[in-house]
Amino acid sequence: MTIQIVEISLTNLAFSAPTDESDDGYVYEHLKRYCSKFRPLPATAVALKEDRLLVVGRRKYVSIARDLGEDRIRAVLQGVTFEELRDRHIAGVLTLVSSETLASELRDEIPLAWHVFFFTSAPDAQVVAQIDARFRDFLHLSLPDILGSTGDFEILSCFDDTGPCFEIRFPTPVEDRPWATSYLAFIASISNELCPIETYQGRRFAGVVSR
Repeated sequence: MTIQIVEISLTNLAFSAPTDESDDGYVYEHLKRYCSKFRPLPATAVALKEDRLLVVGRRKYVSIARDLGEDRIRAVLQGVTFEELRDRHIAGVLTLVSSETLASELRDEIPLAWHVFFFTSAPDAQVVAQIDARFRDFLHLSLPDILGSTGDFEILSCFDDTGPCFEIRFPTPVEDRPWATSYLAFIASISNELCPIETYQGRRFAGVVSR
């Protein structure tokens, strides 16, 4: 069966029997803050049972969508097709997300993306300034062709000591694996040398480079 992604109303969703997502590596409030930075939100997974859609996976994104005031969310269909849902007039099914739409969203290889870091403790103002400066230096050195001579206009950053949370937005080469490896090594150095990072993009940060 071809994977289909649909948009569904949050008001018509029910949860299946609870599954343990509590130790999946994410910190809910941190993930919610990261998710507040972009749209569409990550998709949940749903199945049909007795003429009702049930959330059967990635439940946290339904909760996050509700907390953020959204009225709909994308969902991967499991065991049923959009055409079957439409023909049976299942409540809450809004539209099928076309393959063209999905492809267009993946086409941008260097999107302006937010990177959200929570720290285990609040760094002082001097350390925050060092973190910001080191990020900018790394980005200018590693992305000279993307940022160019006016790259600072593309980089936005802020620090919230109530988090404590550091957020930075820059053109991110999502398909460049060598760059991603060097970036993860760089943020590990921030965690080791300036202030321990608790989570990155909502997920607990182990300081290990993924391959």
